Amino acid sequence: MEINSLTGGPFKPATATSDKEGNPQLRQACAEFEAIILQKFLSMARQTGPQSDLLGGGHAEEMYQSLHDQELARHLASGKGMGFGEMLYRQINQQHYR
Repeated sequence: MEINSLTGGPFKPATATSDKEGNPQLRQACAEFEAIILQKFLSMARQTGPQSDLLGGGHAEEMYQSLHDQELARHLASGKGMGFGEMLYRQINQQHYR
């Protein structure tokens, strides 16, 4: 089934694939992209809450929190994550590599 977007271009919905190894480089790039999105999300979420003086504040604490967010985002994206990476992988793989 093909669905046309408002701009008139065809949109093919992503379908589940049993090929988990299809294109490992593309899969890795999509996971890294998801990690970037998650890191930004974590950073923005941290700014909405009250600030802690756990490490005394300042540049060192900001750097620590940034590195912590980066590693947490990588860890989350390396598993199932939020699904952005997998959806992106399916869409790109379906449109460009099949």
